[in-house]
Amino acid sequence: MRRDLKNRPKFIRPFIIACSTRNPKCAGSGINCLLRLVASKGLSSDSLKDVLDAFRECASLAALDVQLKVLQALPLLLQNYAAELSGRLWISALQVCFLLQGSKTAVVSNTAAASLQQFIAFTFERIAKPDDSASLEEPSQSVPTQDGSIPVSGAAADAYHLLDDICLLSEGKEPNILHGARLIPSSGLELVESILANHIDIVAMHESLIYVCRTRLMPLIIKVLSEKASFSLTVRAVRLLRLLTYNLLPAMNVELELALNHLNSVLDPVASPVWKRALCLEFFRDIHEDPTLIRKMYGQYDDKKERKSIIGDHLSLLVRIAAEKPETIGLGQQLSQIEAQQSLAGEPIAIESGDIAGAITTSANETRFHGIGLSSQWSTVRWPCIDQVDRSQPPELPETYIHSLVLVCINSFSEGLAKFLLPLTDPSDSKPRRKRRTTSYKNGQGDSTLDDDMSGQDTRTSIQSSSETSQPEARRPINPLTLEDHEMYDQICTTASMVDRCWPAILATSSTFLNASLDSEYLHALIRAFQKFIQVAGLLDLSTPRDAFLTTLAKHAVPVPSVDSLKTLVLEARESSEGDTDNDHDDSERNRSPSPGSPSQRSRNILASTSITARNLLCLRALLNLGIALGPVLGDSWTIVLETLHQVDLALMASQSQSMKSRRHVSHGASTHSSNHADFDDEELYTEKNAVDTAVSRLFQSTGDLPDQAFLHILECLCSLTFAASRLPKHDNKKTHLSKPLSPSARRPQHIRFPSASGLNMNKSMAAKDCMLLLDRVAHLARCNSSRLIQMRTSATGWSALIMLFIDHLRSVSVVPEVRISAASKLNELINRMASAIKDASTEQQDNLASRCLDALATEVSSLWKSNDTRSAGQCSSEIHAMGLETLTSVLEQLGEIITSGWDSVFSVVNSIFETNGQPLAEGIKGPEGKSRPRLKSSRLIRPSFVSLQLLCSDFLMSIPSEHFSTLLDTQYYFASQDQEFNISLTSISLFRTTSDFLLRSRTKSDQSMVEELVTECETETQLVEMTTEKDDSISRSALWVCILVHLARLIMNSRPEVRHSALHTLFGIIDASGNSLSAKAWTMCFRLVFFRLLSAMALMHKEGHTENSQDSSWDDTAVLLIQTLSKTFIQAYEAWSGHPSLPLLWDQLLSQYAELLGRQRLGLARVVFSSLEEILLVVKKAPNTHRLPIDSARALWRNNNPSTYQLHGATGNHEALAAYLQYIRRLHGLLDTGYDTAQAEIVMANLRLCIKQSTAVVYGSDVDDTTNVQKLVLENLALVPTSSLDTLIKLVDELAYLVTLAFRAEGDRVQKGKSFVALSKAAMDALERLVKQHCARTEVPTAVLVSTSLRALNTPIHLKYKWQHEGRGTPTWKKATSTTLSILDTNLLRNCGGTATDQERIWAAIVEISDGIAAADTDACESKAQLPTDQAFDIESFSQLANIVIPVLGSPSVPDTIRRKYVESLFEHSLIHEPHPDDLARPDQDLLDGLRNRHIGRVQDLPPKLRSKMSYLLLDHIFDLVAVHDGSIERVKLAQAAAPYLILRAGLVLKAYVCDQPLRGRLPQPLSQKREMHYVLRKLIDLDSEPKAFPQTTMGGEGSGCRKHLFLLFGLVTRALKVAGRDEEMSGELQRVLEVVGEEFGGF
Repeated sequence: MRRDLKNRPKFIRPFIIACSTRNPKCAGSGINCLLRLVASKGLSSDSLKDVLDAFRECASLAALDVQLKVLQALPLLLQNYAAELSGRLWISALQVCFLLQGSKTAVVSNTAAASLQQFIAFTFERIAKPDDSASLEEPSQSVPTQDGSIPVSGAAADAYHLLDDICLLSEGKEPNILHGARLIPSSGLELVESILANHIDIVAMHESLIYVCRTRLMPLIIKVLSEKASFSLTVRAVRLLRLLTYNLLPAMNVELELALNHLNSVLDPVASPVWKRALCLEFFRDIHEDPTLIRKMYGQYDDKKERKSIIGDHLSLLVRIAAEKPETIGLGQQLSQIEAQQSLAGEPIAIESGDIAGAITTSANETRFHGIGLSSQWSTVRWPCIDQVDRSQPPELPETYIHSLVLVCINSFSEGLAKFLLPLTDPSDSKPRRKRRTTSYKNGQGDSTLDDDMSGQDTRTSIQSSSETSQPEARRPINPLTLEDHEMYDQICTTASMVDRCWPAILATSSTFLNASLDSEYLHALIRAFQKFIQVAGLLDLSTPRDAFLTTLAKHAVPVPSVDSLKTLVLEARESSEGDTDNDHDDSERNRSPSPGSPSQRSRNILASTSITARNLLCLRALLNLGIALGPVLGDSWTIVLETLHQVDLALMASQSQSMKSRRHVSHGASTHSSNHADFDDEELYTEKNAVDTAVSRLFQSTGDLPDQAFLHILECLCSLTFAASRLPKHDNKKTHLSKPLSPSARRPQHIRFPSASGLNMNKSMAAKDCMLLLDRVAHLARCNSSRLIQMRTSATGWSALIMLFIDHLRSVSVVPEVRISAASKLNELINRMASAIKDASTEQQDNLASRCLDALATEVSSLWKSNDTRSAGQCSSEIHAMGLETLTSVLEQLGEIITSGWDSVFSVVNSIFETNGQPLAEGIKGPEGKSRPRLKSSRLIRPSFVSLQLLCSDFLMSIPSEHFSTLLDTQYYFASQDQEFNISLTSISLFRTTSDFLLRSRTKSDQSMVEELVTECETETQLVEMTTEKDDSISRSALWVCILVHLARLIMNSRPEVRHSALHTLFGIIDASGNSLSAKAWTMCFRLVFFRLLSAMALMHKEGHTENSQDSSWDDTAVLLIQTLSKTFIQAYEAWSGHPSLPLLWDQLLSQYAELLGRQRLGLARVVFSSLEEILLVVKKAPNTHRLPIDSARALWRNNNPSTYQLHGATGNHEALAAYLQYIRRLHGLLDTGYDTAQAEIVMANLRLCIKQSTAVVYGSDVDDTTNVQKLVLENLALVPTSSLDTLIKLVDELAYLVTLAFRAEGDRVQKGKSFVALSKAAMDALERLVKQHCARTEVPTAVLVSTSLRALNTPIHLKYKWQHEGRGTPTWKKATSTTLSILDTNLLRNCGGTATDQERIWAAIVEISDGIAAADTDACESKAQLPTDQAFDIESFSQLANIVIPVLGSPSVPDTIRRKYVESLFEHSLIHEPHPDDLARPDQDLLDGLRNRHIGRVQDLPPKLRSKMSYLLLDHIFDLVAVHDGSIERVKLAQAAAPYLILRAGLVLKAYVCDQPLRGRLPQPLSQKREMHYVLRKLIDLDSEPKAFPQTTMGGEGSGCRKHLFLLFGLVTRALKVAGRDEEMSGELQRVLEVVGEEFGGF
């Protein structure tokens, strides 16, 4: 169909006619049909002209829907018929677009504009990709150019005509081909900008298009800029100019020269409005951001004499713009107060922190004006003017927006220079990169940026301290001007020319902004640009701009007060210097708070005006970074950097000093002024100060790579500054002002004094701080160049100058102590670094350098102490002395193995802290104090000196010659006996062990024998000292080893317990290490010469009362430790003493010494003495009999020194002492060849009982559940008592019985609270059981006595059941006693126990008591009722066992009737289940059964049964069983006769209670428990066959009534109960059954 429609061109004729009718309805239908045909490609090429004419007719209609249909068709037409749209068709299509764009309807106009953009893009795209078919149809055309007409293709011609007509339409002229088109100028310029922005490459390739831009567009742009055009039109013009400048500068340089020159003229504030100037500055800002374009422009214009100086003029204009309206940017407030001649006031600055932007301080009274100064908050706009193309009116701009643009231009200019030149200065391009880490001047910058967060660049500095490597050949960055063969050499020259010609304008503009109020962002960007410009100038070797910029930066790094203030300060400084007094000036006068009007107060007020700010520190940091980056090429300009750094240091010190004084002296004037200058952010200032410190450190580190000449220049400058600072109070004439610019012209460093520092009141404190700071700088420089100083001659490297500088300052008494100490520390540091580098030097150099180090230290220490030193000077000398000692330690650590001589110097330096009184061994072992105790010059010297000694003993003993060992031991003793640092004393003692081990390792076999000969010959310490100087090494080493023992023995008697204990451990450690090599003779010598002397001295201390004081109580601890270690040593020597005749004598002497110590009655001593002896006895027990020790003295020692008799001191108990005492006797028992008699046994048991009773309670423990160690040991020792003697056996049983009952005795028997003896009682029961059962089988043993004693003791806990409330865990004591009783008792034992009648009666009385205790129980006293059933079951079982044992023997005629009666009475009493009526029980004067005959009123209340009712029923059954008929033996008859009355009474109580109580209850039933009891009793009565002989003879009954006599006695109560039973059929039945049994007994029917 599409093809068919194309072949019928007349098909669209109706649609064309409908569109030309100008009737909206018809036109709408026609255009709709045409739209469909265009979309479906149904039109032929010949009909396109008619269709476009129809579109033009419809576009002129006022119908919106028709116009929109046309706009829909145009893109489709362009899409489907692009090849046919050329020539006239193309022009017609554009005319339709222009016609619709002029519509007043926004949607139509905007859509048409978009369609027009599509056609324009289509036009220029055809040039890049020409259509071959179209070019064949269209003949070539000619278009004009600068050099005449040239033929072009049809597409190129279309583009030319289109651009030309748009420019004509924008200018308001008639177009050449687009007839009838209309376009407002701004829209036209927008279309041109679209063409240039999207197709600039095409435009640059065609001369015809460039010709249009040159002849049509540029005049239009210049016209718009020249006239007072609208804002939108001007914006379009500037944007077009920017595009042309960026892309067509070479082709249009002439036209652009005029336009750019005109832009510079627009910047004039008089000729142009603010928005237009801002627009031009935005244009230049964008230009400056392209460094390549700037170079091209400079080379195109400024670098040619015949052309305009566009860049130069522009930068000059920036100077004027920056300086206009100074109050707006706070310019006047940042100028120097000397130049402004203003009154004292604090300089207001912007808060320069990146975190707080825009907080600007504007005046001294802290008034803040929002908008003054440059800040990113109010000095910028959200959208630049050049980007606001849609605005018709200019925006409202901030007042400082112009200045911010100027600042950005300056910064971008400097950044562009650096970005181009710095990569060219890297020396690694021409030389191989060094492998070591060093300062890299890559890009010529080192560390040129302020820091990472400010620059956004990675730091490219890699620095290694030069002390670690050899001094390398310094590398200089490449001067780009020397790269003549470089492909960009022309641009390098252009850049150099630009720097050389433009630097005044850049400096002036930058200086203006440096004096203005800027926020953090602007300030950091400005200083960064300033810094990079200096780098570029320095690397190009342009000294004039470099030094000018450096001087300006230095000026802004130092705060400057006003001229009048400086004069005042200078005068007051002179007065203060003249009126200064000596060190003994009255502190009260010096510290007195000055009045507000006093000179010192005015000085502080002026000082406040010079307070350092973060801006000053930022400038200083930039200056320091420039020193790092330009170090090798800086030359004499180093003076600027170092002088500025010094002045800022002084200002910082002054600011800190004023801050401290203001907190102490607050007056009205001072506080007001201080508040005016507290606007800066302390945190920011602190952060910036840290950054400056880092930059300073990196600057000095970078000097390690500088050439020697540069280094010497820096060193000379710093030394001159240091000497000047130390003499400042006397020499005050070398002062200049900052108003004179810093200049590096002088070949020698000049002390350029800034007013802010030179005018300060430089009192001694301030001068000292200044001098110390400079000393720090010099030391830092030396530290970073230590390899340079060591490897070269001292005169060439500045070594001599450094040493003289430090020595002069530390020796001078006139210098304040702080400076002396600082100089000493720096000298020591230098010596340390020198010593650390000696190992890499040759042997010759090692000796020389080591000698140099030791000589310097000796000189330093020896020149300090002077008799005329004041107190403060002495303290300073002491501190310097300590520093020298520390340096000695460091030198020894590094050179200890290298030193071959000079040990005298080493020990003299170490011992220089003491003032000794001769040899320390002169006194021997005498007491806690000694005359030879060393006296310290200063307590602070001991620690550093001891470190050196410790190092000597740990690492360099092999290097010390033997003749110096005696001095070494004396030094060790000095340190150990001093009383200032007891930790050092302890460590010094350990050094004796180290020295002893070394001597033992180095000795030979001949030396070992020499020790024995030596100790035989030496009787005094003086002889030992003489023998240490023997030339024979074996003799001297042996004497030195013995000297170590004597030294330690003297230290054991030191007044400090820690020292004594440490010396004691060390002494015995040495003995233990060498004990295997000592003979018996040597051991005897050690004990007599050292150990026994120590024990005697210790006993003497106790005897003289030294230990009575609380502060001397530690002597007991020392004695304890001595005894412990001595016993171990005795055991060690025992093998060597085997069979030696001196052993018994030494043993007795040892016991004698111990007895003397025990006489002081100290528990600690007793514990350790007995435990030590017990260990010795253990060894003796294992030895052969020939080597045994006599034990009589040992047994006497135990017998006479019972610790239980000692008084308790404090809260310490005697448990441990008693335990050791008991273990000792237990061990002593094993050595007894024979036992001991009864008297000795009684003594032993008495002592053991005393130990039990007098032992204290266990701390954090209890003896309820477990026996204490003392109790356990007592039982063990009792078990060891020999029982061959009957008297001893009886005494032992009595003793165990006493221990069984000890827990249940009165509190008065207990020595202390907290002891229960419960566990002891249980353990004693077990021991008693074993003992009785073991010996009862012996015929000669009085069994009755043992059993009765045991049962009486066991009866006590059984009867205290539930009443004694101290039970612990486990089995209760009454159960334990019950089980023990049952274990002891036996039927055969009872029959054959023998003994007298009294003994028998005692046994049976105890058994009856035990039986009663088992049956009884005070349930009310029981704490846990839930335990009653279990306990009742245990008692039932126990009673049953006891009854089975006792009953067969209880009826024996030998047993008294009273015993049986008591037994049955106990049964009756505990068988009662309910409480009987009191009237039913007989009185004491009546018979047992008389109470049943009494008459009384019954009870109606319920009677509760006993809780142990099962036990009661068991006992009731036992009573019935006792009365019942058995075998008729005399034993059973006696038991029945004893039980019969109680049986009648027991049953009668139940029946009578029923008879009396039940009638009162009425119809209420009998209580269940009573009813159950009555039924039980009645059944038992019915079933009982009683023993006939148990009851008296009666007249009732027949022949068979013998077994039922109990019923006859109860017949009356039964009949009465039957009458009461009434309706209770069950009870009546039981009672009738009783009557029936009685009737049967009568024999009736």
